[in-house]
Amino acid sequence: MTRLVLIDTKNCIRGDTATLAAHSIEWAYASACGNGNVAELATVVARILDAKLGENSRAYSFSTFATKGDSDGYFVFECDLVADRAPPPLAEDAGAEAIAAVMTSCFYVGYVQRERLTMGSSALAGSS
Repeated sequence: MTRLVLIDTKNCIRGDTATLAAHSIEWAYASACGNGNVAELATVVARILDAKLGENSRAYSFSTFATKGDSDGYFVFECDLVADRAPPPLAEDAGAEAIAAVMTSCFYVGYVQRERLTMGSSALAGSS
């Protein structure tokens, strides 16, 4: 199973799928059926995390590199590829030591950019 850790642009851990799997049927299904596609899985977990925060009106895009420094999103690290060195499951807002462990023992795989949808956005216009 793919393990992803998402860190926001303020360097705070926002989600670890090792802990999310026990509480989200959507994540369990996506990771079981997602054939290891990290881009799809990263956007799924970002959407699940934002829904927990009550931020449902967002569009997500994945890229292998972070965008401008002022963008809103998550840095995505894959930890299961190095399970012998991977940090233990992490809680949201884990401290600086946990972030350092993720950044040194997991692989940076990309960035999920979040954009707030507005009534005039093309994403909403196409979903009627």
